[in-house]
Amino acid sequence: MELIIFVVLMVVGHMLMMFLMPGMHGGHNHKGHDHTGDAEDKKRLEDEIQQLRKELSDMKARLNQSE
Repeated sequence: MELIIFVVLMVVGHMLMMFLMPGMHGGHNHKGHDHTGDAEDKKRLEDEIQQLRKELSDMKARLNQSE
């Protein structure tokens, strides 16, 4: 009897931990692995990187002028 209660509690506890702390098991906020927006995200990130590089070079130029 104790063994059955122990097994049931272990299974319920494991299921609860999978739900509360999703890791490799998924969980309630598990996202699918669709790659539909990858090209758009890549383009947006490349544009942002290009803009940040331009701002960095402008700041370096201003810093060199002030010295």
